[in-house]
Amino acid sequence: MARSARSFQREADELRAIGWTYRRIASHWRQRYRINPRVAFRLAHGLTQADVARRWNEQWPDADAPKTAKQISYWEIWPGPAGRAPSLDTLNKLAFLYRCAAGDLLGGEDHSHLDAEALRAGTPEAPASRSTSERATGVPLPSGTVLTRVTERVIEDLEILTDTYRRLDYRQGAGKVSADVGTHLHRMLEVSNRTTSTGTHRRLLRAAADAAQLAAWLAIDAQRYQQAHGYCRLTISLAEKADDRALHSYGLGVLSQIHLHNGDGRTALSLLGTARDVAGRGVPAAVNSWLGEATGEAYGLLDEPHRGMIALAEAERAFDGVSRDNTPAWLSFFNADCHAARLKGRCLTRLSRPTDATRSLYEALTLLPAEFVRERSGTFIDLAVAYTQMNQIEQACHAATEADVLARRTGSERNRKRLRQLLVDLLPWSGLDCVQSLYRQVLIN
Repeated sequence: MARSARSFQREADELRAIGWTYRRIASHWRQRYRINPRVAFRLAHGLTQADVARRWNEQWPDADAPKTAKQISYWEIWPGPAGRAPSLDTLNKLAFLYRCAAGDLLGGEDHSHLDAEALRAGTPEAPASRSTSERATGVPLPSGTVLTRVTERVIEDLEILTDTYRRLDYRQGAGKVSADVGTHLHRMLEVSNRTTSTGTHRRLLRAAADAAQLAAWLAIDAQRYQQAHGYCRLTISLAEKADDRALHSYGLGVLSQIHLHNGDGRTALSLLGTARDVAGRGVPAAVNSWLGEATGEAYGLLDEPHRGMIALAEAERAFDGVSRDNTPAWLSFFNADCHAARLKGRCLTRLSRPTDATRSLYEALTLLPAEFVRERSGTFIDLAVAYTQMNQIEQACHAATEADVLARRTGSERNRKRLRQLLVDLLPWSGLDCVQSLYRQVLIN
């Protein structure tokens, strides 16, 4: 599922053979795999973090403080809270190793579309192959606006707005966008009888179903499970009317998450079975893979690790067919290796495979873009759970501390609850300073 450095090197060799520079390869991978530039350039050279540390030490030996893979990881994780900002000297030396400019190794937002001259010329500098999530953001229609005709252009604006809310949720949390998403969904349902053709009507139903499933996730994050259940049922109904089997099956999968969060593996497994039946053949690979991951978690809750590992293996095989181009916008959190590694790690903790889980979770933290704040928090919690399963309590507390900082940033009630549950698991070690410090941070501070 998650690609190795060797796999990236093979692709880089093919691209180099047709004349691509390391800079072009890294830029391409940043867009395709949503990884930061320091990771992209390292992978473009087919290097592991340990390889980079070794080359650094060969080029600039320092017997008192040799560089390690862990230090490379800190620089790659930055600007996440667990990372460390590379100095200018560090960037210059990494640029030497990666054969690029130091500035190429810094990520950041591209605001070149705001250049007045570019707008006047009508030729924005962004790549022509942008995904929906990279297009100019839509804005809510003024509250007094009356839509008498819903055209393809109107629906496109509504879709862009849904995706804008989705990305705001990743960065700022459910509390910041939940009310707006509810209003946005209500507006689409209000005008669903004003479409100009059968095709636009079906597209509007799909757009509304997407907004409904997003609203369900926001409710889940806020621990409002009854409300989430209602949004899931609305998603399923709208997708069914739109004859969208992929979105229908995904809606059932989101519904299963409510039961997974409540520890009900049996009901979750039943819903996931129905989801796979609805999906049938021809749905995007990401849908089948995501359902497989959730199935593995359900088996973990039922204490059936063998079946769980089989489900996880099937999910990994399905993920081989996943790309950003063939993944729907509503499943964009599962269209790259970082997300696959994250969910694989969570599944492995459910299946009590902590050593394997930590490998996947560290890979996810290295690759996961900084804007996925809530997902990074959840990944740190999964890492803390894995370390607790291995009785490595100091490491568990360190990961949980990072998770708590991120959970506070997004106001995620779901992740805060998971941290409180972790504290219960840590009770046997309550005499340790690191555990007492974590208790104070989570419960008092």
